Amino acid sequence: MSLMAVAAGVLLCGISIFRGLHGQACMGRPMGGDFIEFYVIGKILNNFDPSRIYDLKLAVDLQHSILPSMADTQMLVYAHAPYVALLFKPFAMLPYLWAYAAWLGFSAALYLTGITLLFRATALPAEHRTTGFLLAVSFMPFIFETWIGGQLSVVIFFLWALFLCFRHQNRLFLAGVALALGVFKPTLIALPLAMLIVGRRWRILQGFATGAVVMAALSIKMIGLDGCRAWVNTLMFAGRVAAGPGEAWHLAKSVDMSSFFHLLLFNAFPLTGIVVVACGILAFAVLARAWWQSTGWAAAPTAESWLWAATLCLTLVVNSYAPIYDAILVVPAAALAAGAMEGRSTEEQVAFRGWLLLLYMVAWITQSMAEFLHLQIYTLVLAGFGWWALKMAHRTVLSTTAWQPIGLLDSDAICMPSKNVLRPRI
Repeated sequence: MSLMAVAAGVLLCGISIFRGLHGQACMGRPMGGDFIEFYVIGKILNNFDPSRIYDLKLAVDLQHSILPSMADTQMLVYAHAPYVALLFKPFAMLPYLWAYAAWLGFSAALYLTGITLLFRATALPAEHRTTGFLLAVSFMPFIFETWIGGQLSVVIFFLWALFLCFRHQNRLFLAGVALALGVFKPTLIALPLAMLIVGRRWRILQGFATGAVVMAALSIKMIGLDGCRAWVNTLMFAGRVAAGPGEAWHLAKSVDMSSFFHLLLFNAFPLTGIVVVACGILAFAVLARAWWQSTGWAAAPTAESWLWAATLCLTLVVNSYAPIYDAILVVPAAALAAGAMEGRSTEEQVAFRGWLLLLYMVAWITQSMAEFLHLQIYTLVLAGFGWWALKMAHRTVLSTTAWQPIGLLDSDAICMPSKNVLRPRI
């Protein structure tokens, strides 16, 4: 199945390029998908004042002149941090077709490198690596949405893989620096950063702060303070558009809880907003409680792997905007869980395989179901797997240390050291 998916992806990519050469769109999408957005930003850096990368009129005019197959009403808004635009300067020196082909090669190499780092960081057994590799490269959010769609999510995937690799090597400062490089996608960094603060991971936070300062200085040097203010304004504008109500076909492409409830409740106002806030606070509180107590998990190192798996999945859910291509963060979450399954009971092994099957297969059908049934089931799968991973973290702690349960998840959920005293259940 994985090889068939890869073959279908490569074939579809070839058809898209062929039709693009004749000025035609493929399945309603122009050649390169959203890559034109980043290609144009590179063009602006090469040919205009760098501060104009957030000039929407200039960017849209260039998009349509370079790629006439774009719909007249379509525009792509660049809302990422200034420094990441430097990545596209060399690509923009090439004609668009060759630039897209080069990006396909670059993003595939970056993704494969990230998978290699993940296997090292998660200690995935050798006998499972072939299956893990095939699942990762044929994962729909990667091959169809990120790779063919020319998305930047592959970079954040690589940075998360680098973060987990440094964490595995106990090089915590460098892990924080790697995470800081991903601030150009704040929606995928905010929740994990909050959990690091709650969990008092000071060494990682020191590295993050250092990296963030360097990235901020680089951005200011590139486009000045006025340009950085333009970035903030563009980010807020894009956030309002993405997090608000919309047509079903548009909301169906996102897996965050905001889009989930807008779809489910048919954009009912103000009910949707109330439900989103309430569910977000509840999920944040449960996750934060686990992180707060995780400082005592030194005797159960695999428990933190489960905690990170839960955090990565819930980052997509407890979010204002998480399009389907950002769901490639499921790959490191699944790799962490697979590495932590060694020695678990048969029942837990079967449960993990069930979750893995859901995470892989539901991604193929979730957009169609969301558009026509107004139910984004992948959001439910992500939330369910995150919840299960939290339970597995606490079970791991219980099985390796003398802890007494006092928590919310189940009878062996959230734990504190017993200290030879009885504690009431709450």
